[in-house]
Amino acid sequence: MHNQSLVMTSEERTALLDWWNTMEKAKPMVRRLMSLITELRVDPKTSHADGMILFYRAASEVSYGYAGVRGCIRRAFSNDEYRELLRMNMVMCHSFAERFSVDTKILLERVAKQITDPGSLILVQKIRETLKENDVMLKEIRVKADIFLK
Repeated sequence: MHNQSLVMTSEERTALLDWWNTMEKAKPMVRRLMSLITELRVDPKTSHADGMILFYRAASEVSYGYAGVRGCIRRAFSNDEYRELLRMNMVMCHSFAERFSVDTKILLERVAKQITDPGSLILVQKIRETLKENDVMLKEIRVKADIFLK
């Protein structure tokens, strides 16, 4: 049952395309987030901070969650790959992005407490702002996902 191909209705295809477009809209923000976090991670003034590797890994999982959803949506548009298991994977990938987003914010604050360099603190603030954008996008994506998965 989980492995049988499913047939998407016209309404489902429209909802899936809308979800895809929202994921595409989020892509530049995710890239910017990872770029900022990588910059903080490799800077000699901040790379030593306790929890930095965990912070980077959590952020990477956010990025992987977005990429996983996008990959699943692409596969769903291929009729022979659209199955219940793929739908479940879409939900799981999105939940990874949501959960690890929370971890990323918590770990950022742990790392930020150890940073004193003014330039690095500006970078931390940019990361905070981008994580707020991420929260907004995740909510918007959740709405689009719920419409498709109903």
